[in-house]
Amino acid sequence: MAEQNITSNGTTVSTLCKRCCTSPSVINLRTEHLCSDCFDKYIRSKCIKRMEAYRVRYNPPDTDTSPRRLLLPLSFGISSTTLLHLLNSQLQNQLARTTRTGFVLVVVHIDESAIDPTVPPGEKSMRAVQERFPHVGEYLVVKLEGIYEFPSAVKAFEMGVGGSGGGDWEEKLKDLLGALPSSTSRMDVLHILRTRLITGLARKHACEAVLWGDTTTRLAEKTLAETAKGRGFSIPWQTSDGDSPYGLKFLYPLRDLLKKELAVYISLDAPTPLRPLCSGAAEEGEGKKKYAAVGKGITIDELMTQYFEGIEGQYPSIVANVVRTAGKLVTEGGVVRIGRCKICGLPRDGGGGELVLGAGAKSGETSGGGGKEGGDMCYGCARSVYGARPYEWPL
Repeated sequence: MAEQNITSNGTTVSTLCKRCCTSPSVINLRTEHLCSDCFDKYIRSKCIKRMEAYRVRYNPPDTDTSPRRLLLPLSFGISSTTLLHLLNSQLQNQLARTTRTGFVLVVVHIDESAIDPTVPPGEKSMRAVQERFPHVGEYLVVKLEGIYEFPSAVKAFEMGVGGSGGGDWEEKLKDLLGALPSSTSRMDVLHILRTRLITGLARKHACEAVLWGDTTTRLAEKTLAETAKGRGFSIPWQTSDGDSPYGLKFLYPLRDLLKKELAVYISLDAPTPLRPLCSGAAEEGEGKKKYAAVGKGITIDELMTQYFEGIEGQYPSIVANVVRTAGKLVTEGGVVRIGRCKICGLPRDGGGGELVLGAGAKSGETSGGGGKEGGDMCYGCARSVYGARPYEWPL
């Protein structure tokens, strides 16, 4: 898969790597051609740099603390699978040098087959991953409806659906999504549920941080999507390394890499290629065709994914600039925080009350805001539930 150039006489020659100047290149990395070995070093260095806080401390073992626990959400897509591979390599290198590791992983896959029958259960894929990386830590497969195990994370979604009572969690989840007014709202709430379940699991398993597999491309998508959905105030927490309002650190070790670079990386003819582990890679590759066909039904998140995946090849600097600009935002400042949003759990921006959710409600019905025009929600979440069928938010 070496890159080739066509000469004036019609013959083709392989482009040499600009770093080692001996091997043929496999990728034109923004400004230079790299061979597979140099490209591998480049990818690893970007991840290790972001994990510097979790290197092994060179102090005597008897005074060393136990390895810190980190949770890694695994979707079996290109990004999260690559991140697991890189962290496994880092752990093996730490063991080889010091016989100790600076951290252990809790690898979690969220099974969403209850709401999407086309999604295969994750147990089989997780077993394959565990056989490949047996020494990184624990492996868990958790159903999305398991969010109901964490009352503090789900109480906002216990809607008063008649007859449901304390019934089946799967039916409760389907009722919740069915009450929402649009595909964008459903995708937004699904993302919130997934995030809150992951953070609940991280606290339950005594993890101090969540390692997200978001690339530069994904962070750029998230920046514009959340802004368009009215949740721009949350961008510093959703795109920056550091403390989150959930009582955990959020870290993005792949934040300096483009998604297209990882797509090339998993395709390298290494002794043990990663692509067979990426059961979600095919779906990601078919995204553009699916989004183009949907047209009017496309969600904001899908639109942003389509846009940035389309431009990252020719204009990677635009993608990187979006993320750099978002990184300059801070959580302190002129926005007044009034408690927490009961939906997303983030500190409220105070804007939800400006949206009159009860405008179309019938007499005697409570608006989706729980009684007073969305005052207990942030503006983004108030927009997501605006127009939902009548129900009552719990107080």
